[in-house]
Amino acid sequence: MPPHETADFGKVAAALGFLTREDLAKALRFQEDLRRVGVDKRLGEILLEKKILTRQQVLLTLRAQGKRILTCRECRKSYNIHHYRPGETYHCKHCLAPLQAPLPPVDTRVHDSVILDAAAVRAQMDRRQKRVPGHLAHLLPGYELVEQLGQGGMGTVYKARDLILGRWVAVKLLAPFLAEDEEYVKRFFIEAKHMQKLRHPNIVEAYDAGVAGDQKFLIMEYVEGESLDRILERHGRLPERKSMHLVRQIALALDYAWQRRIIHRDVKPQNVMVTPPRTAKLCDLGLSKDVSKDLSLTMTGSINCSPPYASPEQGQGRKDLDCRTDTYSLGVMFYQMVVGELPFQAESPGEYLVQHVTKPPPDPMTRNPRLSPQTASLILKMLEKDPKNRPEPGDVARAIARHLHRAEGAARR
Repeated sequence: MPPHETADFGKVAAALGFLTREDLAKALRFQEDLRRVGVDKRLGEILLEKKILTRQQVLLTLRAQGKRILTCRECRKSYNIHHYRPGETYHCKHCLAPLQAPLPPVDTRVHDSVILDAAAVRAQMDRRQKRVPGHLAHLLPGYELVEQLGQGGMGTVYKARDLILGRWVAVKLLAPFLAEDEEYVKRFFIEAKHMQKLRHPNIVEAYDAGVAGDQKFLIMEYVEGESLDRILERHGRLPERKSMHLVRQIALALDYAWQRRIIHRDVKPQNVMVTPPRTAKLCDLGLSKDVSKDLSLTMTGSINCSPPYASPEQGQGRKDLDCRTDTYSLGVMFYQMVVGELPFQAESPGEYLVQHVTKPPPDPMTRNPRLSPQTASLILKMLEKDPKNRPEPGDVARAIARHLHRAEGAARR
């Protein structure tokens, strides 16, 4: 492992609270002693062997760095995958067989690394055709898949024609490389189950789910409009009042879900659709969790979130999450909407998580002086490090409604 990667691993593990600076310094000295005698051992392996970190903490730290351990089932070699993307296929450097998620318990020792240029991957994905493969067009009886709408970590979404009811729908197919993973299949159908529980004007509706051949599918409401991240890419900063209306709608959706003990866990602009009448709809409950049931479906060592929007407790890998973790992510999104940039800037997933855990967010008024003090104060409350100090989504919706009411009253006078 190159020295800068060792330093980054240690820095991230320490910032997440997994080890002290003294333990880190001791492990680094031991690593250097090993190098002098010709032994090159990764810092994570040393910390694991010395029982300074647990297996789960090593995996969490790797995930925070944007890495993932995959294994070749043919020659049994394991790899650190840098800049891991769920939709990509990785191959063993020795036998060229596809790499897969390791079977539990995960062995944190790896034989090599695979580094993927993230910019090259994005360019390659942009070049891909959005046409539907012929074998998928008529996969589902009564539906015709006509266009690929997007691809996420758990599957691909297509626009489809409902041939019976004469309407457009969205069809999500579980990614083939996940379809054989029992855990991911459970999570996929839990998403469907959660969505079918929810009937709210600001949540994308689910119609059906099932299996067709070797494909697992979810049929959802098709939303005319565009994602909030596309809108932000085009406009940068949004007007304060427009942002408040959109955030209030998402807060109402999260509050409705929380009343049914469901948390989203991945609130971000990519998961918000905005229709032409400026209705916001929350989608992609692929990481949602019903906290009223004991569902241990998070992969050992996984941080299931988007690091730029992750709550501090998600960054630390805590399991005792409630709706206030969604409040934090919504606060990050709110900040981005009214300021034009995220509260924290980073070059890696680990840097984002470290800052969410340890660094206070800058006052949004310092970056947008035209922002009202009430909105700035609400955003900072939503970004409190301790979830106990954050409002619940319902409180956020009510606070915005009061602010909008006062502003509209003042405008009429």
